[in-house]
Amino acid sequence: MTLKCILAALIAVALLVAYVLSGASAARAAGPEELLVRQEEVHAAAELLRELGVSEDSDGIKALQEEWWRCQARLYPRYTEEEVVMLAKLMWGEARGIESKTEVACVGWAVCNRVDDQPEPVTVRYVITVPNRFCYSESFPVREDLLWLARDVLERWTMESLGCPCAGRVLPSDYRWFVGRDGRNRFRNAYKGGEQWDYSLPSPYES
Repeated sequence: MTLKCILAALIAVALLVAYVLSGASAARAAGPEELLVRQEEVHAAAELLRELGVSEDSDGIKALQEEWWRCQARLYPRYTEEEVVMLAKLMWGEARGIESKTEVACVGWAVCNRVDDQPEPVTVRYVITVPNRFCYSESFPVREDLLWLARDVLERWTMESLGCPCAGRVLPSDYRWFVGRDGRNRFRNAYKGGEQWDYSLPSPYES
């Protein structure tokens, strides 16, 4: 294959990848059959990239893999739409005014960590509404940016539980406590004492 043909093939695949990923927002509202079709499209695009010698570590393949896992999370969610709204309200109550999306997302991950830590199966709703645990009220507003972030955290949490090796977790699973101080939340891995989280994991929210 000549260099010109290789470049043409790469351009064609790049356009295909862009086309496939452009439907990511619409896929949130897709039904099971549509999600399965989308997974097939995403898989086919990734295989084409591999056939052309594109590295597994490339941004294109990584983005396609993440979209495949997102579809999987929407097929087998660990949360309800009501809980997405509840988590967005909780983020407003616990982290409004904090500019870093990563720090706000950690509030959501702290909730998910508490769900996973219970000896008996519980829901996101249960953890959020335990008395005297979080600053939460049904009357809190639902901001669009926090609604998006709450859904993203819950999708990534579900992706991880289904086996995704790089779901984008920003808070380790043992960090379940936090306290607000000086306009920021300090996350800890113990109720008293413990270590304070330093936000050292790679974040999908920071460019």
